[in-house]
Amino acid sequence: MPVMDATPPTPAQDLGSLDLVVLAHENDAAVASIKKYELEFILNTQKISDLDGSENPLTWNSIGFGKQEIDKVPADKEGIYAFVISDPRTFLPPHGYIMYIGLSGRDSFRSLHDRYSDYFKQSELQRRPRIKRMIVQWHSLLRFHFAPVDLPRAELKALEKRLITAFLPPCCRGDIEAGTRKMMDAF
Repeated sequence: MPVMDATPPTPAQDLGSLDLVVLAHENDAAVASIKKYELEFILNTQKISDLDGSENPLTWNSIGFGKQEIDKVPADKEGIYAFVISDPRTFLPPHGYIMYIGLSGRDSFRSLHDRYSDYFKQSELQRRPRIKRMIVQWHSLLRFHFAPVDLPRAELKALEKRLITAFLPPCCRGDIEAGTRKMMDAF
């Protein structure tokens, strides 16, 4: 019986004259150019269907992300807001990816205008890496949706939590209902 060499073959033996360094660099560049745009979305149809709007009807407004439209955001109203990636050009089907849902003031009055202004502050973005990535990667397709709401603070927080729990936006990490949070922690 012939004796087999137990030494595994080297890449050069298997791949002939292929330049693995060049191939690896090209592969890494291709992966990086696509991977930086990758996000996971969880679409729970049951939670979304449970939002019927009857208890808190919302009237949404939308502007492109940028300071040029900041005067369209009310300076005297609180409310709920969302950042959504969408391209409104009419030759594309209507679409949108909800990236973030928030409220204008967590513990005290804060207008939607003031809250929107925060997203143009370097210091705000430096301390929030998911939001920074959202703005850096998708600013040209990012829209700011806002719904002025006249509700007591506790109801406003509860509304925000229901919306976040239903959509689980990839840039939100807090304010998810406990039952859903527990299920998410399982995997």
